[in-house]
Amino acid sequence: MSEYQYYEFLAIDRPLMSGEQQALRGISSRARITANSFVNHYEWGDLKASPLDMMKNWFDVHVYTGFWITRTLMIRLPRHLFDRDAAEPYLSEWIFEIQEAGDYVVLTFTVEEMEIESDDDGSGWMGALAPLRAALMEGDYRCLYIAWLVDVQNETLDDKDQEPPRPPGLSRLDGPLRAFADFIGIDRDLLDAAASAQDGPEPDPMTAEALERFIDGLTPSEKTAMLVRVIGGEASLVTSELRRRFRQSLPATLGTSASRRRSVGELRRAARTLAAERARREAERGAREHERQEREAAEARACRIDALSKRGESAWREVESLIEERNGASYERATILLQDLQALAERNGTTAAFGKRIADVRIRHSRKGTFISRLNKAGLP
Repeated sequence: MSEYQYYEFLAIDRPLMSGEQQALRGISSRARITANSFVNHYEWGDLKASPLDMMKNWFDVHVYTGFWITRTLMIRLPRHLFDRDAAEPYLSEWIFEIQEAGDYVVLTFTVEEMEIESDDDGSGWMGALAPLRAALMEGDYRCLYIAWLVDVQNETLDDKDQEPPRPPGLSRLDGPLRAFADFIGIDRDLLDAAASAQDGPEPDPMTAEALERFIDGLTPSEKTAMLVRVIGGEASLVTSELRRRFRQSLPATLGTSASRRRSVGELRRAARTLAAERARREAERGAREHERQEREAAEARACRIDALSKRGESAWREVESLIEERNGASYERATILLQDLQALAERNGTTAAFGKRIADVRIRHSRKGTFISRLNKAGLP
């Protein structure tokens, strides 16, 4: 297997200037470089730069897939829109780290030893994961909790360890969060167990009515300043800041402090319970589907036998014609027709006559080993 690696970088807050694009061209002569992206893959070589340095200098999101066993997601955030203290409980020696980058911080999520399908070339992940950046800037730390679950899944934590603060909204994950869970390989039963808070699913506090009340509470000067920034090209940052302030204005009962901390052992036991229940439901669905298929097959065969009862000798002549074609498909059709003739004989009480005719068929075609083998396998006398 070739040493396949895929690198993709995205600039969101501002486009890359021509000089910056030239600097990137110096890193790779074959990469696809635009005003907001850098994309390249390698079969044998490697990127001639540090992804972290590229993030610090130019980009806001980075996705990496390597050797079909490793995935990395990097997200750069403005320092003033990220609460490092709130993120500390989710840090992991193996999965999640935070690095300083001047006025920014870079969040890095890395999962190794995965079993990635070889047809996943990495190119589909950026579009699915990039929206996580805006969510993080507005104070939505659900992806940090989901990343922490990797340590639970990999059993690098003890059963007695406690979960970090559970962000609100785990029971209503959106597309980017579900994509992130897939990206880092979280077991769906563990994810469902983590989302099943004892106090029930949390409603989404960010309703249109609540946002309208929040905006009404801003001063005219604040609104003017924000509109000026929007016109100046900072629409995404202003949106994140407003949504962050809205979240911070919510009562404490809607935050993480209202959620009881569970132990890692509780989460694992809940995940096993959910897995067993899901397996039971799937087995029941499988059994019902099997019964349906058998019922439909029996009804179809009954219709065939009814039609066969009206054919008389023409059915036996068709058997002979199919056998003389001397190929596997015809032998199979002849065998099915003989099975239907046997069922018709059982229904009419003429099994003895059928036995004589099938014996005659066997004798006359005894040299056709493939056909005789099909008869034996079908249980025809």
